[in-house]
Formats: sequence, structure tokens, C-alpha cells
Amino acid sequence: MTANIPLQKMRVGDIDIEFEVSDFTDPWADGEPETILFHHGYCRNMNFWRGWVPGLARHYRVLCFNSRGCGGTTVPAAGAPYGADQLVGDALGLMDKLGIQRAHWVGESSGGILGIVAALTHPERLNSLVLVNTPFKLPGAVMETYNVGEVDHATAIEKLGVGGWCRKTLGYRLDLAKAPKAMQEWVISEMDKVAKHVAIEHHLMAAGGDMTKRITEIKMPILIMFGENSPLAKKEQMNEMKARLPNAKLVMFEGYGHGINLLIPDRCVGEMQKFLDEHATVKA
Repeated sequence: MTANIPLQKMRVGDIDIEFEVSDFTDPWADGEPETILFHHGYCRNMNFWRGWVPGLARHYRVLCFNSRGCGGTTVPAAGAPYGADQLVGDALGLMDKLGIQRAHWVGESSGGILGIVAALTHPERLNSLVLVNTPFKLPGAVMETYNVGEVDHATAIEKLGVGGWCRKTLGYRLDLAKAPKAMQEWVISEMDKVAKHVAIEHHLMAAGGDMTKRITEIKMPILIMFGENSPLAKKEQMNEMKARLPNAKLVMFEGYGHGINLLIPDRCVGEMQKFLDEHATVKA
């Protein structure tokens, strides 16, 4: 595959997944390029990776997609099953349909949590795991804050709408001191496109996990990137995970909070390229 495939949809299980493959590797190179799979975070979409694709697609096949209920991918019915295993299955099912056996999984926030699940349940499908802004366990204080004065987050989302709720909690997913106003409004408007029931179910899925309990079972190369001042992927938790994962690489961006994937994509890509170069013997 040596060409850019524009945005399209493919039937995977019970849904149509919207995706895009970017591949600008040399067509005369020996063998197939390794694949990088990007999984966006909570109520986001593949556009949150826009700044990453150009620098990586020259050397890798890059697969971006919209997860269940996001972007142009099928919105599940209210009350339908919506869990981590199902979302991981969607991603691996898309890989199957595209003939991709293995990939480097890059996940942002809850997309990283899903990457951990994939690494634990289907290690044979992943070459490496890159975690961006990913909390291994959401701090209790944050969970309370997400209720924004209501009895729980679901009530808040139903009352305010996804966009309204996102506006009140934006500082937990984006460093407001560094993000320009236009970026803040764009994030809110993009997240507001997600149906309320999907936002509620995804939040429950992400908040219910504690990845600290099993993370040490992962043996593949791991890169952890986070902002020093992130209120979700807190520095103390990241350092604890690094101590428990001696073979993982930890990169902290000083002076930044959450949202490094949007705020400093070029720096993130540079660190990721160095990481992949260090593990270049692992082939897709």
C-alpha cells in the first residue's frame, strides 16, 4: 500500500467505521511498512491527530479512525453494550479488514487506556504501545469535579449537553493557559457532536478501570508522554508507573498540562520517532 486512501467507511461487526489510511513511504522499499494505529480519546475524533500524521506517514502506514459513536462511525443505540473489550474489538476488526496483522498502538487519554487493554488481551497484534495524556487511574477528586455540582456526571451531561459539560470541564483535557481560544472552542464544538448517551457510557468505561493493577504484565515496548501539570495524567502517577515498568520510556513535557497531542504535536512526534527508531527491529 503506497498511496493515501481518503476518508471512507468499512463494515466491522455491527457498525460502519469511518477511517483514513495515510501512506507516503517509498513505493520501491522492500516489504510492507509498519503500521501506526491512532486511537483518539474521550468524545474526540481522528481530527485530533491531524498534527501527527504528516511527520509519520513518510515512514509508516498511518491508520486513523473514529471510534464507536464518534465522527462518522455508527452511533450505537441507547442502552446498547459499550465497553473496553468492544472498542478494542472494533479497532482490531478494522485492522483485520485492512489486512493489517500488527500495529504500533498510539492512544490519547482513554484511547491509551484501550491500548493497555489491547496489549493485555491481544499482545500478538501490537508491536508497541504509546500512551499520550493517559491516566492509569482517574484521580477521585477529578471524578467529583466532573459532576459539576450535579449528583453525577450523567446528570450533568443530560442537563448541560456534551458541549456545555465539556466547556465546564475543559481545563481537565486541555491546558487553558497554553491553548489559544480558537483551539478551545474547536475542542468543545467537536466533542459536542457526540450523542449524550455515548458520552455517558464512554465516561463510565474509562472511569471504571484501574490499569495500575495489570500494567506490569505488558512486555512490549512502551512510551509514556504527558504534560508535567496534567490534572489527569498526574506526574506522581506517571513516575510510579515508570518505576513499575523499568523498560518503558517516560517523557515529561515541562510546563504543560493536559492536551499535549494538540498543543505540541511536532515535539510528541519527534519523541515517538526516536522511540520507534530504538525498537526498529520489531517488524509489523
